[in-house]
Amino acid sequence: MHAWAVHTLSLSKHPALWEQLRSDAPEATIFSGSEWIAALGEAFERQTLGMVLSFGDTPVLGMPLFLARRGPLRVSTPLPITLYAGLLRTGEYNQELARLLEAAERKLHFISISSSMTTEECSIFSTRKWHLYPRQSFRIDINDVEALWNGYSQSLRRKLRRIPDDLLLVNNAPKTSSLVRMYEQSYERHGIRPPIPGDKMHQWIQGLRSRGLLHCFSASVPDGRLAATRILVRDGKMLYDWLAGTDPTVASSASHWLLHRLLLQFSASGCTQFDFMGANTPGISDFKRSFGGHEHEYWEAEWFRPSFLKKISALRNSVIRSRRRTE
Repeated sequence: MHAWAVHTLSLSKHPALWEQLRSDAPEATIFSGSEWIAALGEAFERQTLGMVLSFGDTPVLGMPLFLARRGPLRVSTPLPITLYAGLLRTGEYNQELARLLEAAERKLHFISISSSMTTEECSIFSTRKWHLYPRQSFRIDINDVEALWNGYSQSLRRKLRRIPDDLLLVNNAPKTSSLVRMYEQSYERHGIRPPIPGDKMHQWIQGLRSRGLLHCFSASVPDGRLAATRILVRDGKMLYDWLAGTDPTVASSASHWLLHRLLLQFSASGCTQFDFMGANTPGISDFKRSFGGHEHEYWEAEWFRPSFLKKISALRNSVIRSRRRTE
């Protein structure tokens, strides 16, 4: 007789059941994959687990955990630059979702996930005293290049027209060190410490590149100086904007130009939609909004067992918001 059961899996050692669930989950993304999460664990020295709810031998719900110790506390910290990875589900299992959350709550003191969720799923999280924060991204349809261009703002089209054809050169395989240097400079230019140290970012990018999960590009002027970098993640026909950097002192609007070129390139190779991976920072959101598209809502969800952890999280979020206002 079949019964419900929750399994906790090591995603680095036993990924088969997790990947079975991901292949059957229609809204699963590449960021939910065991390879992506394993690369996270290696770079940030975290234990990567998957909590899976199964009916008999069939997995139907899952949640990745990115574990760390904070003294006596076991916490699942947020997955950096990794959205839409919080829940895997093969169908509508709203009542069973509470079982999965209860198992995770028993195991940990703090959990943070990011996921697209239905109204019913949000209600289940809220009922269990999870804290939900609405977030948004922009998505652009890129299957029709004429419609893509027409969707750009007038100011963006003017910027692109002003860039001479011979001003910038594209490199389809820049060195990881160049990508990390541009990432660091993009924060340092505003007097902000990068949220992920450069050595960790280098290790993580290398791990993801070795697995074939990243598409890396740079734009430079003829004398070799980098003007912009961009790292994209392709998941079937979906294209994600994972990491970008720019140096406007080398070439104005180089980041706009590079992204435009890449949208055309990936449209020609079969991608139909592009996701900016978050649009919650005012200045950066203006850049993203200029490319058109539509809003896509997702949620950040957090759960705390001791109440003082909520205060710590609130302080962390306050620091993040302060950084966003400065960028």
